[in-house]
Amino acid sequence: MKKAFLTGVTGFLGLHLARTLAAEGWEVSSVCRDLSDTSGVTCCSRIDRIEMLDPSAYGEAIRGADAVFHLAGATSARSREAFDRANAAVTAAVLEARRLFSPEARFIYVSSLSAGGPAGSGPLTPYGRSKLLAESIVKRGTGWVVVQPPAVFGPGDDAMAPLFRNAAKGLFPSPWGRGGTPLVYGPDLAGFLALAAVKPSLEGMVFEPSYGRAFTWEDIRALLQQAAGRRVTRVALPPPLVLAAGWISGIMGGMAGRSQVFDLHKAREMVAKGWNPSDPKVAELTGWSPPTPPDEAFSKTMEWVRQRL
Repeated sequence: MKKAFLTGVTGFLGLHLARTLAAEGWEVSSVCRDLSDTSGVTCCSRIDRIEMLDPSAYGEAIRGADAVFHLAGATSARSREAFDRANAAVTAAVLEARRLFSPEARFIYVSSLSAGGPAGSGPLTPYGRSKLLAESIVKRGTGWVVVQPPAVFGPGDDAMAPLFRNAAKGLFPSPWGRGGTPLVYGPDLAGFLALAAVKPSLEGMVFEPSYGRAFTWEDIRALLQQAAGRRVTRVALPPPLVLAAGWISGIMGGMAGRSQVFDLHKAREMVAKGWNPSDPKVAELTGWSPPTPPDEAFSKTMEWVRQRL
C-alpha cells in the first residue's frame, strides 16, 4: 500500500485530499497543531499533534511516505512576518522532515495563484509574497511539484461560504466592472493533487489547475443564481469602496485580536485585473480537466451552505 503524508488535513482542501487518497488505496497520515480540531477527519491512520517548525517532530507520521503533500499554511495573518513564518518557515521544516525521514518521497506543494500575481506580474499581498518565498525554498531541492490553484470553493469551505449565503438571500456584492477570477472546485483539485503524486513526468514543474478561464463577476452571479434557485442581484461596488471595506474589515479584526480573511490586501487582489489562467500544461501533460461542471459545483456548494444556515 502506498503511503501519503499530508499537512493541513483539518482544512477544507486537506480533508478532500485525504478522502481522495484513501479512496484510491493510499494509507494517509498527517500532523497538526495542538489546537486543531480533528473531529471531522476519519480517513487517516494517524494524526500527530506537533510543533510545525520542528522537523524532528514529524518523525513517525512522515517516515516511509511515498508522497508528501504540504497544504498547511495561513491565508490570513496580522503581519508579514506571521505570513512568512506560517507559509515559508513551516514549508522549510516539512522539507527538512522529508529529507530526514522520507528522502525519496515526491513533494507536492500547494501554493497559490497569488504567488504569481495578476498576469504573472508578481504578488500583490504579504500572503502572495510568503507563498512565493515558500516556492523558492521548495525549488532548491528535487522531486517536487508546485501547484498554484486560483480561488478554491466547495462544500466545507468556510472562507467562500459568505458568498453563497449572500446569494441565498438574493445578493452578490462584487467589484465594479468586468473583472473576475479563475476558479477550481475543491474536490476536483484534490483529484489533481493525487495525480501529481504518481506521474513521474510532472516532477520539477509548476501547475495552475482550474476551469481554464477567468469567470467574470457576471458569470459568477449567474452561477450563484442558478444554484440559489432565485434571482440574485449583483451589487457592483466601485474599487475605492471595495478597498475601504477591506481596510475597515482589517481594522476591526485587529481590534478584536484576530486576522481577517477579507482585508485591504485581499481587496486589492479582488479589484486587480489580469487574473487569467496561463497554464496550458495541465491538460497537455496530465490529461486532467475538472470533472465537475461549474454549475454542478456551485449547486453542491450552495446545498452545503444551506444545510448550515
